[in-house]
Amino acid sequence: MTNNVTMVKLDIKGEYNNFTDFYGVNKVIIYNNIINLFEDFKDKKKKKLVLELSANIENIQWKTELEFTRKEIYVLKRDILPFFEGIEDYETCEKVFNLCETIK
Repeated sequence: MTNNVTMVKLDIKGEYNNFTDFYGVNKVIIYNNIINLFEDFKDKKKKKLVLELSANIENIQWKTELEFTRKEIYVLKRDILPFFEGIEDYETCEKVFNLCETIK
């Protein structure tokens, strides 16, 4: 990876019967990692962020990469902020809101 790209690897342990099971149980962990990853856009030189997820789902070792550019800051407001509002985690909501204001 170049200096313009940040990559974070998230290996989620456990056995999951399906993707719904995996995502439901780990949504908070995944979203918090995305928030932390977006912190790197405070560095104006960063062009791309990558979150590599891996887990054992349906007895298959699964891996995927989520890539974000600066244009995709809307993901924080559209997907992540409403999720944390829904579970009444207002501390994280404030963190997301402030992050969006900082890196826009």
